[in-house]
Amino acid sequence: MPLVSKGEVFGSLNLSSYKPDAYGEQEREILEQLANQIAGAIWSSQLYAKAEQRARLDEITGLYNRRYFEECLDREIDRHSRYGGPLSLVILDLDSFKTYNDIHGHLAGDKVLNQIGHLIKRAVRKIDLPFRYGGDEFALILPQTGVEQAYIVAERVRERITSRMWAKGLSFTASFGLATWPGDGATADELCNAVDQALYYAKRTGGNRIQVAAKTLFAPADSSLTTGATAEKGILSIIQALAAAVEARDIYTHGHSRRVRDYAVALAEALNLPSDRVANLSTAALLHDIGKIGIPDELLRKNDKMTAEQWEIIQSHTKLAAAIGGRIPSLTPCLPAILHHHERWDGNGYPTGLRGEAIPLEARVLAIADAFEAMTASRPYHKPMTLSKAIEELKRNAGAQFDPKLVETFLNIIPELSIETMRGKPDLEEHLPV
Repeated sequence: MPLVSKGEVFGSLNLSSYKPDAYGEQEREILEQLANQIAGAIWSSQLYAKAEQRARLDEITGLYNRRYFEECLDREIDRHSRYGGPLSLVILDLDSFKTYNDIHGHLAGDKVLNQIGHLIKRAVRKIDLPFRYGGDEFALILPQTGVEQAYIVAERVRERITSRMWAKGLSFTASFGLATWPGDGATADELCNAVDQALYYAKRTGGNRIQVAAKTLFAPADSSLTTGATAEKGILSIIQALAAAVEARDIYTHGHSRRVRDYAVALAEALNLPSDRVANLSTAALLHDIGKIGIPDELLRKNDKMTAEQWEIIQSHTKLAAAIGGRIPSLTPCLPAILHHHERWDGNGYPTGLRGEAIPLEARVLAIADAFEAMTASRPYHKPMTLSKAIEELKRNAGAQFDPKLVETFLNIIPELSIETMRGKPDLEEHLPV
């Protein structure tokens, strides 16, 4: 017996009997009535399911809408409370999108939002829940995901938005806030507040970047969530992700920290430093730039004159790097080199203006290694210096920017260094402490 509704056959009602001629005309009429009732019920159920699904979706982007976001976040927090595991929330806001809407109109803006919605769907994982949060804001609920993996997901979305040319000469960037349950908030409201604050900071410091919520970055290492070695290992994995993310932001600086590490270790060994100090310097070199996670891309790549405010933001990366590393007790011996590697021998450096031998020795070593790598590496705004030119620059700045005795020692070992060989050494993560 066919199941029909609105003239469409979408199923059948089948009955069978071992008895011959078991169903007569009366039974047939009863079955027809039953089939019609079943068809109507199924059709109504399907319509309701479709209507319910449409009610969850944003019409412009095809992503889940704000109302369903609130329902899902409450549900996921409840589920993670019962079964355990981390839960991350990301909110992203398109930079300067209002200006685009004002110039091109809301229809053009809606078309871009639709395309970004599809891009986000393709960029996230199957377990992730993407939403249009409102206006030009989008949200991602990332179940069973800690800050390290959440950062990777957010960076993938950010990079795809930034790298795409949306129309002739038109590109967009986005700013991201990232918070993790329960460290940044035990309730939905607390978590949303934390991610909103992180997003606000990302926008205020130039946009086109991901800001991790403050509690995740700077909570005490003896947090009630984890203790002892477990806490340290978890925090270290966050720092690993941040260090890798810094270099992933710019193809030209990929491998920079590893090469700086190689030069710094070579100089430290030439100075006959004890093995434990060499090991700490090696780690400091790998982590010396993690503070740049808080610096907008536009400033990191800027090659013309900066304003005083922009220069202050750039200089803040050493303090932020030391603050991040300071969460791990075993990294304490590395912090002086990380904090002071931009001090100058003449006292005109930052962050504290230390002079001469008041600058920690490891920081003086790291300063030379960092400068030598920058001079001999390719950048979008300059070609790599020849070895002879880089040597001239080190000599010229000895006694002003650099410790003159360390420069002399470094120049003596340069013939033993193979820049190309050093660029083929293992990746950063393999040399972080565990």
